[in-house]
Amino acid sequence: LTGSADATTGQALIQPLAKDPFGVFVFSQSGKTYTLVLQPQDIPGETIVIKEMAVPASVVAKPGEIERASSYQQAIKKMIQALAGDGLPAGLEVKKTWEEIRLWKGSRFALEHVLTGHSLVGEQYRLFNISDAPVRVAEQEFYKKGVLAVSVRDLTVEPGRSTQVFVVKRNEGVR
Repeated sequence: LTGSADATTGQALIQPLAKDPFGVFVFSQSGKTYTLVLQPQDIPGETIVIKEMAVPASVVAKPGEIERASSYQQAIKKMIQALAGDGLPAGLEVKKTWEEIRLWKGSRFALEHVLTGHSLVGEQYRLFNISDAPVRVAEQEFYKKGVLAVSVRDLTVEPGRSTQVFVVKRNEGVR
């Protein structure tokens, strides 16, 4: 990976040296951190624009420990850490479950547990590769309306193996 950055314009040029997916961390002037998983392709350069989202006032009412984080981005990060087993912050309700969901041929996908906070909901899924070939997983495949963040523990899942998928959504019960 090679690259250069222009501090005055905030632009960066990234050139991969391999065809494998790779992660990039983008730090905004407001202090937020964005994680991008990029897949190199043999096409002309592309531009990625990140527009920061304003947090509605109703989302921060009656905060739990996660919501008292220094920024909305930090709250999402803490939720993903809690899903990954890095401690359980106060103010989260835990619900263990096993709900299988149809995803792709050659895979099994199940919701393992849900963490519910005042403004955020975290879901931990288990993705099994039941095919006889490795499966490449892109976090973008799990984004849909209402999803704020996705993290996949292993981006390549070997046959007979599994990985965890963490999804953070806005708690729709908060108005």
